[in-house]
Amino acid sequence: MRAPRRRFDISALTELLLGVPTVLSSLLIIALVGRAVTPQALWLLPAVWLASGALVLVPAVDKLLAVLAHRLRKPTRTENVVLEPILEEVCGAAGVDPRRYWLRVQNSKEINAMAVGGHVVGVSTAAMGLPPDQLEAVLAHELGHHLAGHTKISLLRWWYELPARVTVGAVLTVGVGIYVAGHKIGTPTARVVSVVLVLALGVAAVVVSPWVLLVPVIAPLMALQSRRAELHADRVAAELGYGPLLLEVLQRWVRQGHDLHRAQAGLRARMLASHPSCAQRISRLRGK
Repeated sequence: MRAPRRRFDISALTELLLGVPTVLSSLLIIALVGRAVTPQALWLLPAVWLASGALVLVPAVDKLLAVLAHRLRKPTRTENVVLEPILEEVCGAAGVDPRRYWLRVQNSKEINAMAVGGHVVGVSTAAMGLPPDQLEAVLAHELGHHLAGHTKISLLRWWYELPARVTVGAVLTVGVGIYVAGHKIGTPTARVVSVVLVLALGVAAVVVSPWVLLVPVIAPLMALQSRRAELHADRVAAELGYGPLLLEVLQRWVRQGHDLHRAQAGLRARMLASHPSCAQRISRLRGK
């Protein structure tokens, strides 16, 4: 059985490239803040911020994000008895040390699993109800994300995009507040002033975060690469020998109606979907 090489695949590299406009906007914002805070050393704050990316790759950060972003918890002793041997089996097939990864559980009635950062493999309590061999296939898929570097790249991109996204979010919040206040006052002057201020804030947001102009293009492309990453993780699981079992899981999801909502969704929703349909995943696993 051939274990996949641990290297970034094209979807991870694509995500890096698609994040460049937003990261550059973040760098511009940090530089403007640095100009105000340390005018004698304009390079200092941007340099510190760029170096701070190394912090999010510290293993302890994975545990923190697992709790804050995904509400994952440590497995109970009973859950560990089930999960640990399965993870060891999957890691053995991939030729990696299972001690590199931490198992976590999400209290959820939906069958789900996730890879977080560079070390966390999480499953839902509903997924714990799968037959052990199918649960093993699900963990193989999540390990595929780790082996390809998907989760590390996503975490790093999120960190470097944070200043730009926070800035735009703050501007939108202030803009909505001004607009609502102007209409609550109710006078024509107040309404005109509120609209002018909102437009001025919008222009300011575009100046310091020009990436917002590219959102209509970047968002569908980012969703596309996310779907490709899922298909890549499926392929890794299949290379490890879990293809037939993963097919069983996907077919179970189809019977439970997972693809019904997607079929009823509009074109925009399908373009922005982060996961491919079960039907597409099944087709790819079957080599069609």
